[in-house]
Amino acid sequence: MIDKANLQGVMDVLQRAQAASHIVEAQSNRIEGGVPQTEFAADLLKAIRSVNETQMGAAELKTQYEAGEDVTLTDILVDSQRASVAFEATLQVRNKILKAYQDVMSMPV
Repeated sequence: MIDKANLQGVMDVLQRAQAASHIVEAQSNRIEGGVPQTEFAADLLKAIRSVNETQMGAAELKTQYEAGEDVTLTDILVDSQRASVAFEATLQVRNKILKAYQDVMSMPV
């Protein structure tokens, strides 16, 4: 399921990205004729929540199966794999964002 240390790391990166996006937004509002920018952090949080919902749905399906409800084993396996792939993809996105952040921070000014 979810590794809490990785999830906390993802949330930390998202909070930093959200804070940075507010700074960028405030600076872009000062520029006349500036093109409005999308909120990257908000989109990323939306994606994280979607992955979490996928994982929670897979866990709920497992619980229903264990309780003896009418759930097929193939549905459980497919949902579990879908949740696993979504989490791994999210983890890779986090790693890429963290690497880009570290690259930018190590640039000489």
